[in-house]
Amino acid sequence: MKTAMLNVKIDPKIKREAGKIAESLGFSLSAIVNASLKDLTRRKTVSFSILEPNVALTDVIRKTRAERGKGKSIGPFYSASTMMKSLNS
Repeated sequence: MKTAMLNVKIDPKIKREAGKIAESLGFSLSAIVNASLKDLTRRKTVSFSILEPNVALTDVIRKTRAERGKGKSIGPFYSASTMMKSLNS
């Protein structure tokens, strides 16, 4: 199989972490990049899987759970109009 070089600028910390994860899964980082590029050419779309919420979302989730625990939750809404009425009140 012919190969071509691809030079990519990436944060060294991300490269190290990704390399460790790839290795723990039994892959080289090169194999992961190749598979990702093959998937891009096959699907003609890019998809990312977010397994952990970011700090802002984690904070909102924590606050919402605390409010729900105090009985201050609103909803569920069964139509957009009832949701909008609640938001506007």
